[in-house]
Amino acid sequence: QSCPATRPGLLNVHLVPHSHDDVGWLKTVEQYYYGVHNEQQHAGVQYILDSVVAQLAADPAKRFVYAEVAFLARWWRQQDEATRGLVRQLVQQGRLELVLGGWCMSDEGTSHYGAVVEQLALGRRFLRRALGPCATPRVAWQIDPF
Repeated sequence: QSCPATRPGLLNVHLVPHSHDDVGWLKTVEQYYYGVHNEQQHAGVQYILDSVVAQLAADPAKRFVYAEVAFLARWWRQQDEATRGLVRQLVQQGRLELVLGGWCMSDEGTSHYGAVVEQLALGRRFLRRALGPCATPRVAWQIDPF
């Protein structure tokens, strides 16, 4: 019900923008978040979240998918109550969808299952407490498998 209506007789394509931001790989978590050492890899996650929320607020037809809860939690702590309320509303409307729900996206080739379960629980606990039941991921998102 949250998808735009389709038009019969036409090919209807839904593009769902997303980002994938490693929680530490070539840079530290802080360097990814603040956009430091972009000569190594261009990333400034706080700006992604700022611009996504602004664009979703400006255009009700837009949607976005987000996965890495570690960055979302850091960004969330820096926001005022008005922004937090807006994000909760976007989540409830299905316009900002949280997928996977893990603190990070696991490297399934080398992680122990206990660590995978623990980081999923940590991320999902944050989503439930901060954003409510509508933030519970319905999609298992693993966009960067090895």
